[in-house]
Amino acid sequence: MANEMPSSSDFTGLTHAVIAYSEAFTRLVGKAKASTLTDADWEEIEQLVDVSAFVREGVFAGPQAEVIDWPTYRSYVTQYGGFTDWEGTLRHVTEMPGRVILELEERNTRGGVTDVSNTVTIYEFGADNRLRHLDVYVMPRGEKQA
Repeated sequence: MANEMPSSSDFTGLTHAVIAYSEAFTRLVGKAKASTLTDADWEEIEQLVDVSAFVREGVFAGPQAEVIDWPTYRSYVTQYGGFTDWEGTLRHVTEMPGRVILELEERNTRGGVTDVSNTVTIYEFGADNRLRHLDVYVMPRGEKQA
């Protein structure tokens, strides 16, 4: 199955910012895989993020939820992208003042095996409309695709 995320140009408001963030994340992962990821590559996504206030809560590097800041997030994405292919399918998006809830089916492929999960990510924005908080909820579906 291919990546099935709509273009950020299909949206306005904070939903546009969330989908643009997803597009930038996908490009970062691709660059990490090719071992060509540089500090300059982070500029696009960092324009959307309040990096000094950013907090991400949820699973990432293991089965337990973690609370991480922007420098740690950058490190995790770089490591993750080096060995994982990511694809997503948008299921639903809800926007309210200062917040967007994104529901996806995510597929992470490592070593030729794809893990499928349903995810809900809550994007919280500051008064300047920059991302400052992510809450990530993951429900593995137990499906493995080879």
